[in-house]
Amino acid sequence: MDATSWWETVGTYNIAIFPFQLIVAFVAVALTYLVFTRPGERSDRLMKAYLSLLCAWDGLVFFLVYGRGLPGTVLGVPLFFLAAILFAWDIRRGITRFRLPDALWQSLVTGFLILLALLYPLVGSVFGHFYPESCTFGAMPCPTTVFALALLSAALPQADRKVYWVLLIWALPALGKCLGALDLYEDCILFWAGIYALIMLVKTWREGKRAQELERSEILDLVEKGIGQ
Repeated sequence: MDATSWWETVGTYNIAIFPFQLIVAFVAVALTYLVFTRPGERSDRLMKAYLSLLCAWDGLVFFLVYGRGLPGTVLGVPLFFLAAILFAWDIRRGITRFRLPDALWQSLVTGFLILLALLYPLVGSVFGHFYPESCTFGAMPCPTTVFALALLSAALPQADRKVYWVLLIWALPALGKCLGALDLYEDCILFWAGIYALIMLVKTWREGKRAQELERSEILDLVEKGIGQ
């Protein structure tokens, strides 16, 4: 499929589902405010339910109903249905606990990524893509992924790694869009969000490993002191 056909499909889709895009963007702002100002079990469940619904919508409505001929459909359908299931399952399990990171710079990056996800159409207009031929938040998988990864990376280490990796599998191949595939340069946001999320995941893993090694060392020291006495 060439870029013209891709954008025509997107335009048809956006017109057909309007005003869904506005509704989900408003809900995203409200829930983001809630999870960052009143973190807790209730706000976590609401956000997970919301993310599950968005992923299910992207998998079903965007890919299977309107985008069956799009290049990313074969990969996108199983990934977004799986992400929807994992977010829904985590409502019960309570693995992910959304919050603002402790470090100021991480909070700023988180806020910037969320803003970019919501303003995807505005960024796209810089590259000549105007509504309805634009990537809209919530209604399309790429800005939805940026939003979800921003929240999950902020929640680390209390984030479900399974859904984290599912979304990374969608984000990292967006490098091709940065190089001009489908004239979709705004997806550079998706690629760099994926790089940031991957870096934060590795950073958290290393910190956890160092903490375990330190704890093991302290236990050994106590044992040796006990034997010495």
